[in-house]
Amino acid sequence: MIARILVLLAAAVLAMMSPIMAAVAHAAAPGDQGDNSSASQSDQDVLTMVMQSAMWEIQAGGMARNQAQAAVVRTAAATLVADDTALNQQAAQLAGRLGVQLPGQPDADQQGWLSQLHDEAGATFDHDYVNLARQGNGKVFTAVAAARAGTKNDLIKQFAQSAVGTVMKHMTVLEDTRLVDSASLPDPALPQTTDQAQAGAAGQGGATPTTAQVTQQANSTAQPTDDRPSPAVVLVGVLLIGALAWGTVMIIRRVVNSA
Repeated sequence: MIARILVLLAAAVLAMMSPIMAAVAHAAAPGDQGDNSSASQSDQDVLTMVMQSAMWEIQAGGMARNQAQAAVVRTAAATLVADDTALNQQAAQLAGRLGVQLPGQPDADQQGWLSQLHDEAGATFDHDYVNLARQGNGKVFTAVAAARAGTKNDLIKQFAQSAVGTVMKHMTVLEDTRLVDSASLPDPALPQTTDQAQAGAAGQGGATPTTAQVTQQANSTAQPTDDRPSPAVVLVGVLLIGALAWGTVMIIRRVVNSA
């Protein structure tokens, strides 16, 4: 009889303590470290872009061995092929871990570039190969830099950081050939500063916010919401757990003594 009473008391105490213990555990848990079990659509997009860029550059580099006239172009192409082969392997391995299906060929634009280069040779090939590769690397650099800055997946973050270094190296190697037509490169699309945002709002006839207001709004938007209990709530929870435990002990003593 006593054993049955003790079991019922213990079950009741555990039922009352479960929400408090869950709150305490949630409060003590570390912050979000990134979900590495899945990839967002933007994560998948950057893997796809890197894979397709590497595939087209590897094929174009193969053409450069026989069709390029300048030795510096052939050397640059060999560098891109070696780096892209390694980057492709990283992308394929990461895609396998995240369950991402990657394409098996370059995109439509890149296939068009390959067709164009296929029929060229000499100085014409050198110029077009270098400028097409430089244009493509500029787009990829923007994508992997954005992924490095914004992804919530630590695996994608590491991959994007590696890709940033590789693509930056490729842009430099191509520019060192002195064949890049800088005037044809698109202007960079940079994010607005708070002063530019204020100027835009003023130009639209609206009330111009102060710098402090713009900064505060940006910070409140960017910072994730922390729904963990405050330290005061955690302290109350710990005290309640202690009180319940003490009360349970006293009840058990009375039951035992009365038996």
